[in-house]
Amino acid sequence: MLRTLLAPLMIIGLFTGTALADSSQRNMFASVYLKKDKIGQVHLTTIRNEKGEIEKLSANASVSFLGMEVYGFTQNLKESWNSGELQDMNGKTDDNGTAHEISLARTSEDYQATYNGKDLTLPLNAFPTSPWHYAITENTLLFNIVDFELLNVKIAKDAETVDIGGKSVDTEKFTFTGDWQAKLWFDKNKDFVKGEYDVSGRQVTVILD
Repeated sequence: MLRTLLAPLMIIGLFTGTALADSSQRNMFASVYLKKDKIGQVHLTTIRNEKGEIEKLSANASVSFLGMEVYGFTQNLKESWNSGELQDMNGKTDDNGTAHEISLARTSEDYQATYNGKDLTLPLNAFPTSPWHYAITENTLLFNIVDFELLNVKIAKDAETVDIGGKSVDTEKFTFTGDWQAKLWFDKNKDFVKGEYDVSGRQVTVILD
């Protein structure tokens, strides 16, 4: 479904709060393309601890497809992490007028979650479809950040040099197949630099500015 494949592009929200003294905050921008046409932009904010692990993640983004009509997708999502483990997640998504509301909290045994008011449980070994986290490349069970659907994938890894802003960047390329179709590129610091997704037969590309 379109929302299933678009969701990883749109980890959107506004982070509020003060970073710990030993944490670092980084702001980045990424452009979203459909073929050669720019159709949106993502403003990503991450806060990492002294080990380089993400503690907070948020972004602002908007994407629209022009065709017979404009197709819009927006999302507000907040994630909190500790020692590489997801602690809680809250979000609202507007998928071209269809509303999705989620919440999730980690317990000792599983994730206690709700989707549009319905209670759910998710296994702790499931990882969100968040392309900004390098750890997604180490998990073959994912869950959709729009509706918490569980997704089984296989992952292939290759070394590849990509052009980012006119510069050649050595990356690790990860190809996801199965219930989630995607390609993700990370640099030597394990930071996201590029992503590709097939959306209803259309190839969407996200590139770090």
